[in-house]
Amino acid sequence: MGRQPVSDAAYLAKLQDYYARYRVFPSYAAIGELVGLKSTSSVAAFLSRLKAERYIETAARRLRPGPRFFERPLMESRIAAGLPSAAYDAPAEGLAIDAQLVKRPSLTFLLQVKGDSMIGAGLMPGDTIVVEKSNAAKEGDIVVALVDGAYTVKRLARENRRFVVKPENKAFPVLRPDPLEIVGIVTGSFRTYR
Repeated sequence: MGRQPVSDAAYLAKLQDYYARYRVFPSYAAIGELVGLKSTSSVAAFLSRLKAERYIETAARRLRPGPRFFERPLMESRIAAGLPSAAYDAPAEGLAIDAQLVKRPSLTFLLQVKGDSMIGAGLMPGDTIVVEKSNAAKEGDIVVALVDGAYTVKRLARENRRFVVKPENKAFPVLRPDPLEIVGIVTGSFRTYR
């Protein structure tokens, strides 16, 4: 976090945890209690530093999350999913998950995956897909299409001279709706384990 005192990161973490639990910011006095600052001027200075770094904003005299509020540490080294590798203790850089997955918020919606027709593409039942609304897609894109009045997620492919939607699991058939209605393009996905 820029040049603020080391304790600001710990204070911010407490504020983020509070916001995650209650979906609202506490009053100045409650922020002081939460982070251990005794004077309102100390709280005001702390909040001023957070505003300068774009972690929080003020709208209609109320605090709200800024564009960096939801950033999480992104370690410079990658983690081995095969054989273990040596740890690298470089300072973490911030990454806001929403900023990473959502490029056009006004056109983006989320859907939960049901079924296992796309497991070959890494989309498992229960995963959440991030979809950007679009009627046009390129061959090879993973798309959400409307087929027989229901949404389905498949890979857009070309068969002869027409587009079809293919599953990424051989147990499922290729779908050949006519006309093919693309609702959006999958731009990302995530899953939770707990």
